[in-house]
Amino acid sequence: MPAGKRAGRGSGWRLSRIIYYKGIMSQPDAITLPERFVFDAATDLPEAGQFHAPEEGPEGVFRWTGPGAEAALTILIDRRYPLRAWLELADFGHPANGDALSLIVDGDIYPLLRRGPGKNLIAGPILPRDGDGPTQLIIRVPHLHSPPQHGHRAPPLRGIAIKRLSLTPPD
Repeated sequence: MPAGKRAGRGSGWRLSRIIYYKGIMSQPDAITLPERFVFDAATDLPEAGQFHAPEEGPEGVFRWTGPGAEAALTILIDRRYPLRAWLELADFGHPANGDALSLIVDGDIYPLLRRGPGKNLIAGPILPRDGDGPTQLIIRVPHLHSPPQHGHRAPPLRGIAIKRLSLTPPD
């Protein structure tokens, strides 16, 4: 199967089965899935084991990824159309991360590329998908570090400092 392509998981864009998401169980007749997803660092996470607690610094509120090289989020979003991912960082952690980050969406890998001189990255277009199930996002950070006061590669390992991640339809 060509890269970026998946076998269909059904048709339609409405969710009409039992879902368990962020600790809420429901059995809706039909839920229209959102066209956008925004994760801000101050947001409470059910999967907090893959992210450190929020911190505040000169660049605002952020969360370090870690202690592993992959931080995952499971989201509900309308995947009928292509999406673009925007990642706004407070810190790359290790300088080599600037050109080595990727976003994995339901198993498909999309490089995160710098957008301008700052710490903003973009990925996509993310290919549409049939079906209405949850979407898994994985931020892959190949170069980990630890705070200087703890010594090189000593726990707690950190990846990148995320301020915001969003998925939106391309303009």
